[in-house]
Amino acid sequence: MKFPLKPLIAAAALIALAAPLAIIARTAQATQDDPVVPYVPTPEAVVEGMLDMAKLAPGERLIDLGSGDGRIAIAAAKRGAQAMGVEINPRLVSRARMNAEMAGQKDNARFVRDDLFAVSLREADVVTLYLLPQINEQLRPKLLTEMRPGTRVVSHAFDMGDWPPDEHERIAEKNVYMWTIPAVAGGEWRLVRADGTFAMLDIEQRYSRITGALGSDTLSMARLSGDRLSFTAGGVAYHAIVGDRTITPDPQAPVAAAAGWRAERAE
Repeated sequence: MKFPLKPLIAAAALIALAAPLAIIARTAQATQDDPVVPYVPTPEAVVEGMLDMAKLAPGERLIDLGSGDGRIAIAAAKRGAQAMGVEINPRLVSRARMNAEMAGQKDNARFVRDDLFAVSLREADVVTLYLLPQINEQLRPKLLTEMRPGTRVVSHAFDMGDWPPDEHERIAEKNVYMWTIPAVAGGEWRLVRADGTFAMLDIEQRYSRITGALGSDTLSMARLSGDRLSFTAGGVAYHAIVGDRTITPDPQAPVAAAAGWRAERAE
């Protein structure tokens, strides 16, 4: 089976994979088990601020990695979310389960003892973190490859290295960061306009940063947020939804935006 080269290059650039995940998992596991790394609870004001920043909605699924006594998952459950905490320390897992029961949230906030690199993030709408900086960076490939475009990552205290956050706030004198998982838009696309003419759309991507060209026109005002892409080329504004193999007009695009066009990945 043949795969188009540029999308694969774009995906590789997007995830910035620096080491095999198996090695990363062992490193993170060793760090979590290290007794010199203390458990430091997130202040309640920061917990609520993190959930506000994520715009967590009822019915959404939240996973808290390194969940400690369960306070973030329990607070999410109180907002109507389905929450799961992942923690390696069995004593903290037991404490979190007890806290969830006392809060009346044992059905909506569950806790598992597991390696945070082993748990699947594919069903999460929001992932929350309060981990060490090096673990955040080691988690970055997993977040980018497992989470769906448009889902959110919120971190207390530490950033993600060279992946710039979409939002950064000081809450109760603490740093809180949020990222939106971007679609893989990088690569070559064949764009067919409404009048039947076509041009090659060449996109370079680094996380959510987009540059490139449509035919001979350089993209300007390019922005990618989740699976929503917008740019201007040749004086024409495009607002789009990025899929695995297609880019199509955004139904919520402004009236003046280009319509009736479609782009498909070039083989």
